[in-house]
Amino acid sequence: GYIELRQTNHNGQKRLRFRYGSSNNYIQLTTPSGSITPNTWQYIWVGYNGGTTGSASGSVTDYYSRFIIKIDNAVQSTSNTHSNYGWNGSIVCQNARIGRFVSGSHLRGANVDEFAIWNSDQNSNSGDIYNSGVPFDLMTLTDKPRHWARMGDANDSYPYLQDYGTEGTLIWEMNNMTSADIVSDVP
Repeated sequence: GYIELRQTNHNGQKRLRFRYGSSNNYIQLTTPSGSITPNTWQYIWVGYNGGTTGSASGSVTDYYSRFIIKIDNAVQSTSNTHSNYGWNGSIVCQNARIGRFVSGSHLRGANVDEFAIWNSDQNSNSGDIYNSGVPFDLMTLTDKPRHWARMGDANDSYPYLQDYGTEGTLIWEMNNMTSADIVSDVP
């Protein structure tokens, strides 16, 4: 099982595709064409409300409702599809990757400034986290992230990115990259 957030092209315009499940059993939410603006920093928010997911045909609409996608803090309408009505297995966090899916598929032509994970629904706090598009110290929030990768902004040293969240247990390793991939052009 995996969680995938991927930029796709549709009619020459960029959009996001969120997939939850496996290659054969998943639910998928896709933002409208043009929801991603090339060469522009954008705030991407994917929220999960903690509700049940599974693979029952009569509940697939409920499974979609568990997730929300925001771009620059605006809720996106999504096109929803599935394969075999969803996923009822677990998601393996030991195989967490940012910008890479399985083998050979890498984030190209894009940068990630910060990446954070909470263990609670933060939808009501997304405006504070968005902060009008200006990054700030997420550890000053009342509900702090469990994991937070600064992507080279702090005391990171290529090829390792530290976890600045409350658990601080992850070390992100940069693969197929060089130290020059840590850029200072951030919002």
